[in-house]
Amino acid sequence: RQDFIRAPKWGNDDDYVDQIYVRVYEDLGKISRSKLDSCGQPWPTLPENVAMHTVQAPKIGALPNGRRWGDPLYDGGCSPGHGFDKKGPTAVLKSVGKLDHVSTVRATLLNQRLAPSQFQGEKGFQMWRDYIKTWHDLGINHVQFNMVDNEPLYAAQKEPEQYSELLVRIAGYSAHFVEMNKITQDSII
Repeated sequence: RQDFIRAPKWGNDDDYVDQIYVRVYEDLGKISRSKLDSCGQPWPTLPENVAMHTVQAPKIGALPNGRRWGDPLYDGGCSPGHGFDKKGPTAVLKSVGKLDHVSTVRATLLNQRLAPSQFQGEKGFQMWRDYIKTWHDLGINHVQFNMVDNEPLYAAQKEPEQYSELLVRIAGYSAHFVEMNKITQDSII
């Protein structure tokens, strides 16, 4: 299992791995478009699992990337697996930027969690601006951000009544963190 965990992963701007991911994505799109729905239209590829990455996890066996049975799945259409992105958010963007976000599939949702402390002050503002510019320049069409540190999330698990207004971003919508089940909360942390 450790060999699988140590193997290169999607989301680290590794051309070898990224080209495999892109090829699978494109092939899946071709197969999907070759099928017609009840109205005679090509079946759209929707690779995103929206908020089902924890609900469906127990139904999916262990995967060759080192994910154990029951661990959360990738949370989005093109997000790296939990803990697999080792080279930072810009490397994730560069991997995701290698996908064709228009013609291959219908939705390429990327979820990213960023530390608010990284974006404080003038330097932080410049970093945020550069990050958004990179996202735009790479042609990525859907990125969602959670900008929250671990401390308030852990505190909310211990004292939910004190954190009833804590919002997090989940698959296209915002939700109150304390209203989620623990598995989903843990996947955000």
